[in-house]
Amino acid sequence: MNILITGSNGFLGKSLIKYLKKNTIHIIHEFSKDDKLSDLEKLISKIDIVFHFAGVNQTSDKLNFEKINVGLTKKICKIIQKNPNTKLFYASSIQANYDNDYGISKKRAEKICLNLQKNFQNKVYILRLPGIFGVGSKPYYNSVVATFCYNTVNKIKLNIIEPEKEIDLLFVEDLCRQLNDLMNKKFAGNFVKFKNVKKISVGELASTIKTFQNNNHNIKLSTSKDLLKKNLYKTFISFI
Repeated sequence: MNILITGSNGFLGKSLIKYLKKNTIHIIHEFSKDDKLSDLEKLISKIDIVFHFAGVNQTSDKLNFEKINVGLTKKICKIIQKNPNTKLFYASSIQANYDNDYGISKKRAEKICLNLQKNFQNKVYILRLPGIFGVGSKPYYNSVVATFCYNTVNKIKLNIIEPEKEIDLLFVEDLCRQLNDLMNKKFAGNFVKFKNVKKISVGELASTIKTFQNNNHNIKLSTSKDLLKKNLYKTFISFI
């Protein structure tokens, strides 16, 4: 299959590209902010699947949520509609359920994608992603896990406002594996449910990551059945 990934220079894009190149024979086309939409128009006739990962989740100007998360998605969908055989997987967020600038922009982008299927018959799947973490994630941007790992390695105090608050986490390699499986499956509905999503409080997350400062801990982790802890440790050591 020919697969196009927008946001190919970002954490999710790089991770999926790496996974697919290692585990499949699909032809991967990369699209980043340095590329032109006109290049995508030339490609779309042969693209089987688009993973639309391009977007922003933090910005100093909230208008960028509208410009990129909504505006770019609208432009991408206008191009995809030219090939009704192209499937779209849109990287939304569980924040789409919340009344904040980022969440509202994601909800609006979801509606644009769903209208693509309604009006032009392209298959559309919405990925309401939880907190994705793993090697390659950026501190202070797209992952609280990355921020806690970076700060712990660099002996920076962790700023924990709501230690009891529970968050949902999914290891990026698990996400990539599931996305690869989804490409070859037919299923009803538009919203994808992910497996292996783990709940943990912010306080427990911080405490777990702090234990990794002890180098002897990796001996125990090698035989641990706690997959979340193992994957948190993989992320932690990537910052050393």
